[in-house]
Amino acid sequence: MKLFFLLALSLFMFQCASNNLPALYKNYNSSEYLFWSKARKLTWDDFKGIPMDLSGKTASGIHVYNPASIEMENIFTPVKLTAICVFDKNTSWVNLKVASNSLLLYDQVIFDIYELYTRKLREEFDKTNFNINDYKEKFRRLTEKNNRELIKEVEQLRKDTYSGQISEATKLWNYKISNELNSLEKYSSEYFK
Repeated sequence: MKLFFLLALSLFMFQCASNNLPALYKNYNSSEYLFWSKARKLTWDDFKGIPMDLSGKTASGIHVYNPASIEMENIFTPVKLTAICVFDKNTSWVNLKVASNSLLLYDQVIFDIYELYTRKLREEFDKTNFNINDYKEKFRRLTEKNNRELIKEVEQLRKDTYSGQISEATKLWNYKISNELNSLEKYSSEYFK
């Protein structure tokens, strides 16, 4: 009887935990998307999209997203942020005839930059005081500012590395972004507050 009770309780707890998964996660299944992971780097096998340029002028196209959502159940509960970083396998593509390890590193650095700005958003969220009247507006301002800075960072990477063609510059960017990710390790979890 005790075993049955423990199994029933475990099943109930698992069901409650799975129902608490933010809706944002449910939008990105693992067969089409890859969540950012420190342990798992991109491979060319992850790029499942149809190549957009077979001329060899462009070897790959990467699509990464950093969606975020905010919710407040009621005036008595704290605001909850969900911010994630995902790679879209089906729209990211590679022309394997001209692909290289250096270019794969360049695409990984782009993915890492998106994760960096996901963490920066979590950090800003953690520092911000929200209340029932302004949490949506404050969230909108935070995400817009974060996205502007993210776009600037990616554009600077493209400029400095000549879109991944300068291998040494790509390695320097990889080192820089890795250090910044490490400095924001505290914000590497998916949820905050």
